Amino acid sequence: MAPAPTPAELAAFVEIAHGVVWCTLATVDARGRPRSRLVHPLWTIEPGGGLVGRVTSRRSSPKARHLAAHPYASCSYWDQRHDVAVAECHAAWDPDPAGSWHLFREPEPPVGFDPAAMFPGGLASPEAGIVVLRPWRLRWGRAADLAAGAKPTVRSLRTAGSDRCQH
Repeated sequence: MAPAPTPAELAAFVEIAHGVVWCTLATVDARGRPRSRLVHPLWTIEPGGGLVGRVTSRRSSPKARHLAAHPYASCSYWDQRHDVAVAECHAAWDPDPAGSWHLFREPEPPVGFDPAAMFPGGLASPEAGIVVLRPWRLRWGRAADLAAGAKPTVRSLRTAGSDRCQH
């Protein structure tokens, strides 16, 4: 098992992810077939040192049905310089989206955005939801380091026991 990440390593992962902004999010449907799509996650490092990703989503989307069957997702970031970051996550609907909604507006664009643009009426819209991503495994690397022979950084995180989202 890979060691747990240090705060500096979590920051390095977030720096790559937020530098790329958009990632490919893969889920698996009820029949076990993968599906991917582009999403715009926001990652935060919690006071206790945990890493949490959040993605706005429509509650009637195929993603919602996939997560109901298999509550896991893979987030893969890649940029033209070949910097990469991957998070393998438990994924669940935020039971308190009002507590997270404001987080999307805090960073400067392009990372920050107003999710109300997707949902007329904001959180009052029955479609408005936030998927919370809690990674159990992270992998990342800068292209320059990888080209010089460095291996990507791989770290494990504990999430299942401390996950505050409903399963």
